[in-house]
Amino acid sequence: MPYKNYYIDKNTLIVYGNFFGISTGLIGGWKKLENAFNHTVSDEFYKMSAEKYLRLVAKKYGLKSYFGLLTAVPMENLSIQSFENVTAFVTAGVENPNDMTINIILVLEAKLSKSGMLNAIITATEAKSKALFKLGYDFTGTNTDAIIILSTMDGDYEKFTGPATNLGKKIWQVVFEGVKESLEKGQKN
Repeated sequence: MPYKNYYIDKNTLIVYGNFFGISTGLIGGWKKLENAFNHTVSDEFYKMSAEKYLRLVAKKYGLKSYFGLLTAVPMENLSIQSFENVTAFVTAGVENPNDMTINIILVLEAKLSKSGMLNAIITATEAKSKALFKLGYDFTGTNTDAIIILSTMDGDYEKFTGPATNLGKKIWQVVFEGVKESLEKGQKN
């Protein structure tokens, strides 16, 4: 069943709850947080630093404890894929390896070790790359790809998340399907 604590407001996806997370995006790192968002940038983005723009988006929604991602991909291309306790929110757009972006917010309803969270990044990246190859692209991502891993810290303790583990197989599946579907939506629009 998909993670239900999220909403979409125009150009912004907001996921909420109590998480321990890691982000490779702007103002990323490790922390306890209550929100993660993915926002399609407006023309205002080009008038200021990316970090300032990100903070303005968070302020607009009253977010205090968050990780945020920015994208040029419209939210109509958002793919939400879920398998049991794993949900992926994916926006993907590619013109070539240096244009557009693939953003992934991955919610894992489990207690994860720190190494398990890091390994989830690798598993998700491998699945993203496989989806790109499957669709005929000859690159593994774009230069602005980013990912947020959110652990609800509920449920079973998971030390490992590689693709040979039960949790890793779910991560692989939802990310692969999410990247594929989001790119296919973009091709239709």
